[in-house]
Amino acid sequence: LTLPGGFIADRWLGRYKTIVYFSIPYIFGHILLGGTHIPIFIYCALFLLATGSGTIKPSCSPLMGMIYEKEKKDALLPEAFSYYYLAINIGSVLSNAALPNVRDYFLPKSGVWTPHARSIAYQVALAFPTVLMVIALAVFAVGKRYYPVEKVTERPPKTEEQKKAERATLARIGGVFLLIIFWWFVYDMQADIWIYFTRDHVNLTLWPFNLAPFNLSPLKPEMQWVNPALIILFTPLFNWHWNRVKKRRGGVAVPTPQKMLFGFVLTLVTVVLLTGMAFAASKGIRISVWWMILAIALITYAELAISMLGLLFAYEQAEPGTKSFVTALFLLTVFAGDTLGAFYANLYEHPLSPTQYFGLQIVLMAACTVIFAFVSRRFDRQTKLNDSSLSAAA
Repeated sequence: LTLPGGFIADRWLGRYKTIVYFSIPYIFGHILLGGTHIPIFIYCALFLLATGSGTIKPSCSPLMGMIYEKEKKDALLPEAFSYYYLAINIGSVLSNAALPNVRDYFLPKSGVWTPHARSIAYQVALAFPTVLMVIALAVFAVGKRYYPVEKVTERPPKTEEQKKAERATLARIGGVFLLIIFWWFVYDMQADIWIYFTRDHVNLTLWPFNLAPFNLSPLKPEMQWVNPALIILFTPLFNWHWNRVKKRRGGVAVPTPQKMLFGFVLTLVTVVLLTGMAFAASKGIRISVWWMILAIALITYAELAISMLGLLFAYEQAEPGTKSFVTALFLLTVFAGDTLGAFYANLYEHPLSPTQYFGLQIVLMAACTVIFAFVSRRFDRQTKLNDSSLSAAA
């Protein structure tokens, strides 16, 4: 639903109205999800949540980018997008860490357990994000005067030159987006296959602590806060890292595709590490949880280079009037990668051993990394050529 969301924002409503209007089904989806255990209504709730979330996502980061452009602070866009991404993950940490505890608090303590009591506990837990979303929408609406004025319906029809430029942009970034699909294919394995591997082959003793008795096992849903917590921790380091490289280059920023290439390299290192762990496990060795923590840290840092910078890349490259649609195309790579990953996940252990399963990902990521190196260099050359042509015309 990101595609219709991006189209609606670019052509009909603008970013502000799209976010406001489609936050409504998002809020009602939460209310319905927490208030029912009937399957048909649960599906309706998930549809409302998908409609709201999927439709507003392509408008949020472009609206922020437009604010910076309005203030003539384009040079701050990389940091702005990084802290936008950090804000998302602050919410994710709070949600994943707090809501299971809210649910458990409202479960009956008397030992008398009923499905109705459990339903009430979930209803209360799911009411929290509902209330917070209402507050967030109100705060967002109050800030309207700070946002750029969008008169989408008053724009003149696009000329043939504009349409040609839009098609050329989509063709230019298409190769980048295609390769990012395979990055998501590997990245989101941590949400399922990594957990199964940890369950069967990893020693959860984190010296001098044992994670399992303290309910800190990565197998627990409560541990879903770890990845967003690492994003928060790594974001300042990530910005410092690239600003330092910029200074070493005499104040010339590293092009975004080159930074994304670094993310591919880190992901390749991660799957090599996982394959080594799987090989050791096949020899009967119980893997230390420190190795799994290292793998999570590496791929989280890669996430900043691919996912966060991907939003920035989509915004930078999109032609005027297509910012939300191009962002929607980037978000669509998540869907495509996860769909491929869902089919591949069925091969884990039967017929592929863990070593073979992760080993094939080495081949895939090595190929993608090499291809992305060529694509990013070609992209940079085209960008420099276009900039030179514009300067000459000016």
